[in-house]
Amino acid sequence: MKVEYNKLVRDKIPEIIRESGRTCEFKILGQSEIKDALKEKLIEKAEVFSKRPSEDEISDIYELLDTIVEVYDFEPLHIDYLKLQNKESKGSYSEKVFLISVDDGQ
Repeated sequence: MKVEYNKLVRDKIPEIIRESGRTCEFKILGQSEIKDALKEKLIEKAEVFSKRPSEDEISDIYELLDTIVEVYDFEPLHIDYLKLQNKESKGSYSEKVFLISVDDGQ
């Protein structure tokens, strides 16, 4: 039975499928296609994590973020700098602050 996936997968998945005795169809995405596929995969992984938080899912998200940084040609050190800058100016999430509302007085 053929199952359609139409989603970005890790590089070795086609090899793993073939080694299991099954066949698969895949393609290598171009530069314009990969950006959309990465965004879709990030949303997919965030949804999976929201339902089943695990270290394995977080490791997938980390790997995905590394690939996004590479594909978008972002500078990892600059991202670290921005992270630190945002932490200093806005704080982190460690104090578990949950904003309920803001009244602008009008």
